[in-house]
Amino acid sequence: MASDTFDFIVVGAGSAGAAVAARLSESGKHTVLLLEAGPADNSFWTRIPLGTGKVLEQGKLTRSFFTQPDPQMNNRKIYWPRGWVVGGSSTVNGMMWVHGTPHEYDLWAQDGCPGWAYADLKPWFRKIESYAQGNPEHRGLDGPVTVSEFKPVDELPDAFLDSVQAAGVVDRVKDYNALGLGGSYMQFNTRNGVRCNTRMAYLDPAKGRANLTLMTGAMVSRILLQGKRATGVRVNVQGREGDYHAKREVILCGGTFNSSQLLELSGIGRRDVLADANVPLVHELPMVGENLSEHVYSPVVYRAKREVSWNRALNSPIAQAKLAARWAVRRDGPMSSVTITAHAFAPKASGGTNAEVKIQIQQVSSPGNRGAGKILVDEFDGATLASFQIRPRSRGTSHIGSADPLADPVMFSNHFTHPEDLEACLTAFKLSRKIAATGPLAKLLDGEVRPGAGNVSDEALVQYMRETGATAYHPVGTCRIGTDAAQSVVNPQLQVHGIQGLRIADCSVMPTIAATNTNAIAIVIGERAARFILDAAA
Repeated sequence: MASDTFDFIVVGAGSAGAAVAARLSESGKHTVLLLEAGPADNSFWTRIPLGTGKVLEQGKLTRSFFTQPDPQMNNRKIYWPRGWVVGGSSTVNGMMWVHGTPHEYDLWAQDGCPGWAYADLKPWFRKIESYAQGNPEHRGLDGPVTVSEFKPVDELPDAFLDSVQAAGVVDRVKDYNALGLGGSYMQFNTRNGVRCNTRMAYLDPAKGRANLTLMTGAMVSRILLQGKRATGVRVNVQGREGDYHAKREVILCGGTFNSSQLLELSGIGRRDVLADANVPLVHELPMVGENLSEHVYSPVVYRAKREVSWNRALNSPIAQAKLAARWAVRRDGPMSSVTITAHAFAPKASGGTNAEVKIQIQQVSSPGNRGAGKILVDEFDGATLASFQIRPRSRGTSHIGSADPLADPVMFSNHFTHPEDLEACLTAFKLSRKIAATGPLAKLLDGEVRPGAGNVSDEALVQYMRETGATAYHPVGTCRIGTDAAQSVVNPQLQVHGIQGLRIADCSVMPTIAATNTNAIAIVIGERAARFILDAAA
């Protein structure tokens, strides 16, 4: 590398970080160093949407985090994989493209986040996407991220959507992203059947820029500080440690676990946490690592008519080869999805105007539920209705346990510690059953397998959720936005309270989970961070 000094240093080439680096380098006026701890995105499996399962099984492009045993979840350690590769979690996730719930964004603005209401964010969602069949009033048509509706559909997603409406849960609509309410076919960030992650959308077009340097395998161990100003980062690359300096700003885009971890390793955070980890306190910010929030995902498994279940095909090497050939030629079918073909955003009670729960149909069933290791598919013809509450109230924590930058943070999920969460998830579970028993969907399902139709009491269903509930891989909140430094980590312009030249742009800044699938809002956060920075530098 010709220089160790840049205008901007971006830590993490994930969903937000790739957008930040691409936009900061776009004019050619500023030099940008983009640091990624993981490898380049060269895997065949990251290109194929259904390859997500293989990527998670292999674990080569993910970092597997586990919580401490959660008493609310039968003392299980909850599995939290995160992308560890260029493109970050956008390279390994389910590609489900969701803008979010307008009402929840409006609550952000009311709760100390001015400028983050839905009306403020809507133009940014339109800016980042290219959804050819969308209404231009609500959807972007020429953004960097290509969005596609799943096709071709068979009877099952149509039956699900019709039954959602027939059961009085919520209306079937053309586009769930138009207003954040209703049910429609699944939208994925795919381009011609291939995953359109932020590597493809942002970094590939920026490859030839002389002012943008991407370094992979670069583990940042601390932020360099002069007093209360960030001046660079310390990086370990293949066992060699070096310092890189930022003339203007350092932007942390490491994600919900790693951005808060890096603050704490650098002496920024809670006094008691840093003392226990033997890290000298540089700047006290009590909310670093607090406010951790995540969904609890609960599946109901049914036997299904053979023609609408993908179980047999995914268990058969011959059938898999046929699906792969179809994808190679036509770029559609099951290989172009992650088995989820439709979903609905609904209020807890019929007639409500704001989405509070999400219910989705999956054309497979599994004896496991999002755990680490090999992903199994049931031998019988099955389908799954899965649900979760959109905005959980329970809060966990993620903090360093030592000064070792290679050590995982110590995480407590604290699921179901707020009573409203258990009630909302139980309501969503019952709505799933109601939909399954209604109209055209009931004709395609042949009986409930898990937890089983005999489990009808609230106590039995709650026990099932505690035994099997998993996270949806959507952790947020450990560096939340706010105007009060005692209650937040960054201000509405994403600057770390009390530290000059340091911003955070990733899902850690989200005060709550406003989007059931967090990739789109993560990219918006990256885009907005770049705009804040460029406006300040002008």
